[in-house]
Amino acid sequence: MKIVALVAAAASLAFALNLATGLHAFIDVPSIAFIANAILASFVAVGFKRQGILVVADIALQVSIVGMLIGYVGILQNMSDPEALPFAFAIMLLVVFYGLLVAATCSLLSSNITEPISAPSVWQRVVGVFLWVVVVTYAMDGAAGVEAFFDPASLLIVAALSLIIFGTSASEGLRTLARHLPVAGFLGVLVGVIGMLQNMSDPKAMGPSMAVAILTLMYCNLGSVALKLAFPEMTPEKSDAHFTYLGFVLLFVMGITSVSILSFM
Repeated sequence: MKIVALVAAAASLAFALNLATGLHAFIDVPSIAFIANAILASFVAVGFKRQGILVVADIALQVSIVGMLIGYVGILQNMSDPEALPFAFAIMLLVVFYGLLVAATCSLLSSNITEPISAPSVWQRVVGVFLWVVVVTYAMDGAAGVEAFFDPASLLIVAALSLIIFGTSASEGLRTLARHLPVAGFLGVLVGVIGMLQNMSDPKAMGPSMAVAILTLMYCNLGSVALKLAFPEMTPEKSDAHFTYLGFVLLFVMGITSVSILSFM
């Protein structure tokens, strides 16, 4: 019954999108490949069992956030063509659109899965994480070059947050780290935004602070997803799909974009 409902919903959504702007506007092969690779990594990590749905439901929105932030950095690196920016922003948000669809679908399907995820073999863990790292590296290189995503200040903030979270929960350190690292990443966001606001009179000085805000959040989600793929047995049977968290990230992206535009006016 759920499958029939999902098929009917997909058909209705496709018809609605076609009426809105045309289906072609919602098709972006790199974004689809980015989400699809994360789905493949999830199923590899659990040995291609149906419990992979639980892992996908748990990481789909975080994966889309990482993809969105990678795209955002790419846009910032190519601000010389303002006319292309609306299209670039639309493409950046498509990965979030796909992530929402995947997360919602897997959340519904996961209600039929009662068996816990058994501890996978080492090769399954390694291949799952490897697929995730490869697609992220490829996306970074295509967006702005891998070097554009290296920021020592952001890395140090993430390292400090990781040590605090891990050190205060020794009994379930990795599980707690995977769960709370994305939220803790907003500390880096605050650090970056405060720096941006203090340098609004000098737009060129805002760059490092913006990098801290964006990359800290990206690193935290990237690391959290890697941990969940390396230890899929930590995935809860009833996964929280993080819709509220995604909302905060979208607000942050819109806010930081507004501040950037105001600074150049």
